[in-house]
Amino acid sequence: MSDRILTFCYFWLSFVMQNHAIIVAAGKGHRFGGLKQFYPFRGRPLLWYALDAFETNRNVHAITVVVPQSKTRHLKRVIEQGRMKKVCAVVSGGLRRQDSVLNGINTIKSRSGIAIIHDGVRPVVSEKLVNRGIRLCTKHKAVIFGSPVPDTLKEVKNHVVIRTVPRTQLYLIQTPQFFDINLIKNAYREADLTIEYTDDAALLEDLGIPVYLYQGDRLNIKVTQRIDLRLLSKIV
Repeated sequence: MSDRILTFCYFWLSFVMQNHAIIVAAGKGHRFGGLKQFYPFRGRPLLWYALDAFETNRNVHAITVVVPQSKTRHLKRVIEQGRMKKVCAVVSGGLRRQDSVLNGINTIKSRSGIAIIHDGVRPVVSEKLVNRGIRLCTKHKAVIFGSPVPDTLKEVKNHVVIRTVPRTQLYLIQTPQFFDINLIKNAYREADLTIEYTDDAALLEDLGIPVYLYQGDRLNIKVTQRIDLRLLSKIV
C-alpha cells in the first residue's frame, strides 16, 4: 500500500459521499493478557475478521484501522496478504479510546456520508446489522445498537448491597456505532476531551445530541478475556 495509492484514494473519496468504517484496535488487552486484536484465531489475527466484515460489505466504501504504533507495519502486511482494497489508512492509536477514534476520524476526507465506528475485537458483526445501521443513520444521524440487560442489577459498596437498580430501560451497548460524518467531526471538535468516554455515543450525549438506540445482535460479542474465545468458536 504505497503513499501514491493512499493519496489517490483520499483525493477520489473527498468528492463523493462515502460510508467510512473506523476499526478501533489500539487497546493493550490487559484483561486478555496481551494484544487480543492480533491473537491468532483459526489461522488469522482476531482483527482480520472484523476487517473482513466491512471489506466485503458493498455499502462500506472505505476503512481506517487504528492500532498500536508498534503494529502498523505488521497490519499493513496482513491487509496486503488479504487483498483488502478498501483500507485507505492505518494509523496509530492514542492514550485513550477516544484519542484513537479521533485519529481515525481525522483520516476521513469525505464531505458527506456515515462514519461507522467499530471495535476490532468484535469479530462476528453481521452484514445485516451494518446495513441496518447505515439505513437508520441516514434518518437519525446518530444510531447505536444494544441488548436489554437480562439480569438483576445491584449497586454495591464494600460488599454490601445498597439498592437494586431497575433494568427495564437499561441496555448493553455494542459496536458498530453509526454517525453522520459531519456530526461526529463537529462533536469531537466541541466536546470536552478531558472527560473520558467509554463510547462515542456518550460524547454526543454530553453535547445534548440525540442518539437513537435499536435492538442489536446478541451474537455480536466482544472478546475481552480468553474464555470468550470458546464462545466465539461456537458462533463462527
